[in-house]
Amino acid sequence: MSYELRVAGLTCSHALRLNTNQNIPLFIMKKKRVVLCGEKWVAEQCLEFLYNREDTEVCAIVAAPEDWQADLISFGARKDLKVFIGNINNFFDDLASLQPDFIFSVQYRPLLKSAILNLPKSGCINFHFGLLPRYGGYYPIAWSILNGEKQAGSTLHYMVEKFDDGDIIAQTSVPIKEETTARELFDSMSVAAVKLFTDTYSSLLKGTVKAFSQDMSRKLYYDNSSIDFNRDRVIDWTRTGDEIQRRICASSFEPFQLPLTSVHLQDGKQSQATIANSRLHNNHSSKGSGKAGHITEVTDSGRLMVTAGNGDLIEIGSLNNQKPLEYIESLGHTTDNISFM
Repeated sequence: MSYELRVAGLTCSHALRLNTNQNIPLFIMKKKRVVLCGEKWVAEQCLEFLYNREDTEVCAIVAAPEDWQADLISFGARKDLKVFIGNINNFFDDLASLQPDFIFSVQYRPLLKSAILNLPKSGCINFHFGLLPRYGGYYPIAWSILNGEKQAGSTLHYMVEKFDDGDIIAQTSVPIKEETTARELFDSMSVAAVKLFTDTYSSLLKGTVKAFSQDMSRKLYYDNSSIDFNRDRVIDWTRTGDEIQRRICASSFEPFQLPLTSVHLQDGKQSQATIANSRLHNNHSSKGSGKAGHITEVTDSGRLMVTAGNGDLIEIGSLNNQKPLEYIESLGHTTDNISFM
């Protein structure tokens, strides 16, 4: 028989278990104190996992002021946890007083400065949605699709003063198919990332993780200006079919963003429409004979077949969140007198 005894002078992070028959301590357990900064579903899932562990104490949350996918602020309020909102670098004194063992950054945007990085006893650990040393920096999901990668993934790594340069703890990957959109890839990577975190956490606590340095000769880094979605999500139909399909998928993050195409009307006017549910046809038997942007066929299901610059065909299933024919009819035109530019 055993019971838990609170010993004077020890914090709530300590527990002493005694054998009541022999009155001899069996073990002393000290909970690891963690801070989680982040946003989105993946951060919320990691937070809930940490909170429910008996060997871990979540001593603070650093949340984004706005979060479209999760609510870490409300989670902290429900669990009576300390919650800081905004840039973690502004809360150094508060966090220092908590003496954390780990700081976890999960989909967190601000760069942690050296004072914060040096704060936790066991380090600051980040979740990056790219397979480092490739796809460091910004837009790793979009760039993985644009570059025609067959897989993408997440990296759990120690943080240093430069973005995404620290030693790698663990990685996981998911497949990218020809029709995989950025939103679909983000969602599948989020699920895989949570599993990677939960599978790796015990090794972090035990100190048995074998981190390894990145091979910087393979480094690929994109800065914040590498993509301008307002400009780059507009489809250029003179490109090859592969390039157009990748651009459509990389720019598709519903419900917030979809790629755009310029619609050229026979009377000389132009319009713009969003594109969704596209598919590439690049075999020789399906090569289009028209000019780039020309509608060569309407399928039995009402989808459009549009010619790319190299003759490949792009099948389009939605324009402006409507069936393509319905959208074209709403303009007062038919497929014979419009084209895409």
